[in-house]
Amino acid sequence: MTARRTPAQRTGQAGEDYTARWLRGEGYEILARNWRCRWGEVDIIARKGETVAFVEVKARRPGAMVGPLTAVDRQKQKKLLRTAELWMMRSKCSLQPRMDVAAVTIENCQGREFVSGFDYYKSAFGA
Repeated sequence: MTARRTPAQRTGQAGEDYTARWLRGEGYEILARNWRCRWGEVDIIARKGETVAFVEVKARRPGAMVGPLTAVDRQKQKKLLRTAELWMMRSKCSLQPRMDVAAVTIENCQGREFVSGFDYYKSAFGA
């Protein structure tokens, strides 16, 4: 028996699923999802050409107090950079890394999640 997901977990999962579909539609190959190490987690790792994008997905409900980009503060950026660096070393990846942020607005209508807004920020912070 699996535990029920919280509303925040459902929102996050819907945002990550939408972003992964969007990336595939843009020609990216998804290399990993929810890759974890001791320093943190990268939501999506995707490749396009000679670039590997480490994508932090921030999914929010309309009117959330903290916006998606604000939520990726300096501390979160440091964790993401260290996690990405370790992934690059472990996978022996020689592609050009890039740190992206996907901002997804998720609404609920009659028990179903749907995306009402999406913004994608390439090179959102230093790699």
